Order: sequence, then C-alpha cells, then structure tokens
Amino acid sequence: MKELPPMILLPLLSTLFLSQGLHAQVQDGLDSEYEYGDQYGQRYEDVMTNISDANYGTFDAHYPDDPVKILNHVRRERFYLVLPRVMRDREIDMWIHIIRPWAWGGTDPLRYEFGTKSAVLVFTDRGGDQIEKVVFQGEVQDPGAYDIVGERYRYQSLQDYELMDYAEANQGALVESELALRFEGLGEFVSERDPRRIAVNYIDTLSVAEGSETFTMALGDGISYTDYVELTRALGEIYARRMISAENLILDYLSRRVAAEVVLNGARGYNKVEDGSERFEKISAGVTTLADIGGGPAIDKNGNQHRNPDYVIQRGDLIGDCSGFFWYCGYVLRKNETTLPDHIKEFWIQNRRVREILKKNVRLGMTGGEMLDLLAEKLEAAGFIYTDYQEYNKYVSDPDKMQVHIDMHAEGKGILAPRISPMGPRWHWDMDLQLFHMFAVEYMIYQRVEQWDRANNFTGRRLYAAFHDGGIITSRGMEIPYSDHSNKIQIIQ
Repeated sequence: MKELPPMILLPLLSTLFLSQGLHAQVQDGLDSEYEYGDQYGQRYEDVMTNISDANYGTFDAHYPDDPVKILNHVRRERFYLVLPRVMRDREIDMWIHIIRPWAWGGTDPLRYEFGTKSAVLVFTDRGGDQIEKVVFQGEVQDPGAYDIVGERYRYQSLQDYELMDYAEANQGALVESELALRFEGLGEFVSERDPRRIAVNYIDTLSVAEGSETFTMALGDGISYTDYVELTRALGEIYARRMISAENLILDYLSRRVAAEVVLNGARGYNKVEDGSERFEKISAGVTTLADIGGGPAIDKNGNQHRNPDYVIQRGDLIGDCSGFFWYCGYVLRKNETTLPDHIKEFWIQNRRVREILKKNVRLGMTGGEMLDLLAEKLEAAGFIYTDYQEYNKYVSDPDKMQVHIDMHAEGKGILAPRISPMGPRWHWDMDLQLFHMFAVEYMIYQRVEQWDRANNFTGRRLYAAFHDGGIITSRGMEIPYSDHSNKIQIIQ
C-alpha cells in the first residue's frame, strides 16, 4: 500500500438517521410477566425471540415518544403507500420473504420493516388498492398491520415445545429438517392465489456487501440453500418455476420513504445534536490535556497532528472532538489573536460555498450518477476541483485549489443506493432519486496550507474536513431537516 501524505482531519457534525443500530424494544402490549427485572444494572425487556432487534436504532432512550408506537405507524404507512407501488412497478404478483430463525434476523434489513426477526411473510397482489399481507409463519411486533397472521400454521416459533407437540401428534414420522415445518401448507396457500411471478429474497445479479451499510447485512440475499430447497418442495414444480429474485423489489422498498419517516428524522437530529461547548469550556492552554476533554485529535500551529491523550493543548491548536456520531471543532486563540487565522477562516468560507452548491442543485428527476455529474460540473465552474479520490489528489491541474470529493449515499435502511458518488457498483448510480430520499450530506474538502507545508519541509500538510450530516430530497430540492451545525467552529479564548 502506498504511503499517503499527511492530511488533517477536522471531524465535524455527523447525524445518525434511521439507522441499522440494533436497539431491542419490548413488543407493544406485552404483559409484565414477560419482562425481566433489573439484572447487572440493566433492564432486559426483550424476551420475544422472533421480535428482538426488530426496531430501528433511531428509537432509543433519546427519543421522547413511545418507540414501538412510532415504528408501528411507520410500518403501516409504508405498507399502505409504498408496498403496492413497488410490487406493481416490478410486476410482482406475490412476494415471499423469509427471515431465517437461526440467523437471529440480524442480517436482514427488512426485520424492522416487517417487525420480526424470524418469519415467513407472504405479500400478494389480489387486485384493489392494497396488497394482502400475511404472516404465514412466525411472530410479529404489530399483528394489526397484517391481514392474516398464522391462521394455518401450528409452529409459530419452532421452539422445543412446538417440535415436541409435532412429534407427539405424528408418531413415527421422520422430519428431515425442522426448517421444513415453516412451509407446511404453503403450497396450498400459494395455489389458491395462483401468482404468475413470485419474488423471493435471494440475489441474482446484484452484489451484496457493496449495497449494505455493514458487512453483515444480507440485503436481498436472505435465504440459505436449505431454505430454497424446502421452499421449492413446498410450492411444487409449477409454482417453483415461477420464482424470481426479489433483489430489485427489496431495493425499491428500502429506498422509498413516507412522510412519517421525515418527521422522525428531523426530531432525531434535534434531539441528538451536541456542539461540544461544555468540553471546550474546560480548556486552559498549557494545562489541559486531550484526555481531560475526552480525546482529540489536536493539530498544532505547524499542522502536526497529536492524538496522545497526554498531549497538552497549546495556543494555536485546532481541536477536533469526536463523540460517537456527533462531531465538532474548536480553535484555541494564540496571544493577540481575536479571531480565526486566515487559512482556517478561508477554509470555512469555502466550505459554505460547497454546501450552497449542493443545496441549490440536488433535486428529484435524476439518477445518483446523473446528479454526481451535475454537481461535479457546478463545483468546477465555481473554482473548485472535483476529485473521485477520497484523498488529496496531487496530480490535478492546479493542486493549490480546494479539492472536493462527494459520497452522498442513502442512509438508514442497510442500503447505500441511490448513491451520489463515484463509489460502489454501477447499480448504485443508476437508481432514481426518490421523493423523501434520505441521504448523508457526506463530502470531503482538501486545502493546501502554505505555512504548514513550509514548516514541514514541503512534505505535505493539508487541511482536510469530512462532513457527514444529513439531507432529504423534497419536491423543492435538498433540505436539511434540523439545525445546520456543519459550519460551526468554536473559538476558545
């Protein structure tokens, strides 16, 4: 691996959207007998094996309202508004989605969309305005969101007691795999509906890891070989031949949003923003260490970066403080200084220009790739250099100009597409930007600082900031759903 020139990171605000963070919540309406008491200083409420980890990470202790109630509302809105549209756009008559029980649902991004971590779900277009929603096997957090819940199925959870009941009722019967029990009666159920095209959650042409926000998300590839074999046996030869990959259907469902999600996104941003003022108030130049304020890094007046917790903060230091997803920055004034040095002040001025270009041009009616081309053109016209590299590019025509890299990917649903970025596979760029598309306003800017470079024998010292707050695309264009803190740098006396 080639050695990169030293670059200066100024961590700023990063706000988490409806994210994949697993935060278990108790099923709405569970009796107190199903709740654990305090153990090891922590309260364990989630004991439903098929429902745990079925919620958004957004709905945690920082959110003021009932998370289960909110999530149920979002789910029902998506079933009502999004599900019919995406199935009919893809000409899908039936969608069978299998969340495997022993995968614990943790790799399926639709576990929180459907409110379960282990189930066989069947969605059928039977005409009319809506889609028939059936929990064929398993348990769900919000049964009222479905039309049918387990009417024909006797083994809801595949728990030991259910398997013992099966053995008692079927003396001498041999079951090759208890996984086959999930599909008992499914063939008859499907035959009654006679679908022409049956979408199932396995991939056919699209990559997986590049489409997920973590390496553990299954995205469209949720079933195993055993699942596939048992499903085809249950469906029978005729309907098994009608199965197709649900990969594009799943992408469509995950990439579309409803208004309730926009409201939650804004509330989340307001509730979680920190500006770092309390930590920076502790700073006394020449006395305070990075450990005293919870970490660094600190960049000194010559552009050298310090991360040692014992480093003593000096005047002229630029301090980036990262706490989880909330980034901010401060500058310690030197003697006789009353404001920011020119190079830092200019850096922030240019950052505001970059953000204005993004806000004025991001809009509906384009793919992610088309939008990237437009933004690159606008940035170049404004005097910046757009670069596909996520690092300073010394081979550009004018290395003294500020360089801008863009990676404005989708956020929150285990899918990075549609993606306004040169990164990822081509299908990331080819997806259309949808109404209420939620994305990371993620971009990097790089600026050569002459005095830093001179102080280090011209070995390369550049001011670098990675921005990562959030945006939404509405009919008016790009909007920020909460206070914009990305331009803030705190001056420390």
